[in-house]
This record gives sequence, structure tokens and C-alpha cells, in this order.
Amino acid sequence: MSKDDLTPKDPHDRLFKRVMSDEANVRQFIKEFLPKDISSQIDLKEMKLIPTEKVKGYNKYYMDIAVECKIADTKGQLYFVFEHKSYPDPGVLLQILSYMTVTWDEQKKKNKPLTPIIPVVIYHGSSSWNVTTHFQGQFQNIGESIKPYIPEFNYVLVDLTQIPNDEIEQKAKNTPFLMASLLLMKLVALHDIEGITRIAVIISLSEEERIILILYLFYTLDVDQDTMQRIVKELGGEEIMPSLAEKLIKQGKQQGKQEGEIKGKQDVLIKQLRRKFGLSSSDEKMIRSVTDESKLDAAAEAVLDAKSKDEVLKILQ
Repeated sequence: MSKDDLTPKDPHDRLFKRVMSDEANVRQFIKEFLPKDISSQIDLKEMKLIPTEKVKGYNKYYMDIAVECKIADTKGQLYFVFEHKSYPDPGVLLQILSYMTVTWDEQKKKNKPLTPIIPVVIYHGSSSWNVTTHFQGQFQNIGESIKPYIPEFNYVLVDLTQIPNDEIEQKAKNTPFLMASLLLMKLVALHDIEGITRIAVIISLSEEERIILILYLFYTLDVDQDTMQRIVKELGGEEIMPSLAEKLIKQGKQQGKQEGEIKGKQDVLIKQLRRKFGLSSSDEKMIRSVTDESKLDAAAEAVLDAKSKDEVLKILQ
């Protein structure tokens, strides 16, 4: 995935991985958001990101990344799971166990010593986190004599919704893109529009980073046209509108290569219009009938500034 790619397919996943693909952001997160008794034991100078997609035999169900590092002078891993659902999912414990067992099995096959893995769950849903933080907590009424025979581990929970905005700003002050991203992920989940417009650090970010964050808002925030335009204006997005429109068209082209150039552009335009104005089945049918790529591109570019869907659909006629 390219660094600035953020498509509507899974915007939460792509933003999370875009942020955490930067080792400076990962170091800052470990240092400031993990408990001190853990972060103080981790050598932040020597760490390496591990693509979980390349772990053999591992079927992932959650957004995750792994970091290889030294923990108290011992080689180990931090395993980050990003839970973006609006409600807590108890399946996260099995996901963690799955990653651990597959990783250790691979180490065993290579005659390497097993390394400790510290799981970290990052949550930003609108519902309170009510999943037990230790594996045996999933079992009901197990006696003390049985517990030694059942796997047991804890995970670190970082619930963004329970951290005040000013605390997030303070903890991530040395990494502005991390700060802005964590605040956005939290406030989008809480649907806090006014809070989003007050994320002043976004204005100071690079054009590429602002485009990434505004695209994230565009694909995750369920608001009307006027509200979205106000948010973009407050966040300094007006000046990057041409670049943003170009990005949306580019995404249409990228999707088009995978699914057919015309259909890909139609899909992107339909998603944009449905998100901003709403679409009837007849509107969608009309868009599907358009095969002129230049018209589809022009319509996609016009969506951002359009006052009504008719203004966009007229371009296709």
C-alpha cells in the first residue's frame, strides 16, 4: 500500500496502518500511551515493523501491526490490534491468541527461542469497552484447580474515547500526524462534529497528510453536505480541494484497473454522491449507463463543490 493511499474500501484500516507505518509515530505511541511499567522496559531505538500479512498460517480478522523490539533486554514483540467497530468484540482475545500461537510455531520450526509478545488493543468505538482484559475472563465458573490448565494472558487496552482530547494532544505533541489521526478516529466514532473542527494541528500538516485525513472524514463521517463543507473549511482544506479532487479521481482509476476502468469510476462516483446527497435507484442506473470516462472524471471532480446531486448528474448528460 502506498503511503498516501486511502480508499473507501476500509478507511479505518488504511488510516491506522498509514499512521503506524511511521516508526516515529509507533515510538511515540509506545512511550506515551502504554503503561510506564511496560514502555520503560522497551528499547525504542531498536525496533522493526513486522507485516502481519506475511506471517505464515495466520488468518487475520482485525486491523493489526506487530513490532519487533527488545523488552527488558530480551527480544520480543508488541502486537497492536485496532478495534474500530462501534461496539467491543470479544473475539479480539482469540485473534491475539491466534497470532501468538502462529508466531511461536514458526519460531519453533526454525529452532529459534520463543519470544514474549505483549498485546495492545486500541479502541475508539462509541460503546463502552466491556470485554475482559485477560483470556481466562471469557470462561464462566472455572474453579481454581482448573485455571492452571487454561491459557492465560492480559492485553493492554488503549481506549481513545476515555482519554481527554488535551491529554492526547500532550502525549502526541512531538508527532502531529499521530495526534491528529488519534483525535479524528476518536471524534468520528463519537460523532463530535464541533470537536473535529477544533483539531487545529491539522492545518499545520503537509498537504499530503491533510488530504489523507480529510478523505478519512469524507468516507467515515455521516453528515450532510453543508456540514462537511464547514468541517473542511475549518480544517484548512479549501486550499487543497484541487489536490483532493485529483486524489478521488486517481482512486477511481486505481479501482478501475482492478474491476474494469468504467465500472471502477462509476462505483467511486456512486459512493461519493450517495455519501453526500443520497441516490435513488434511478440515479444509480443513470450513472451506470454512462461509459464516457472523461464525463465520469469530471463528475467525480465536481462532487466536492457541488450544491446538489443534480449539478453533478447534469455533467453526465
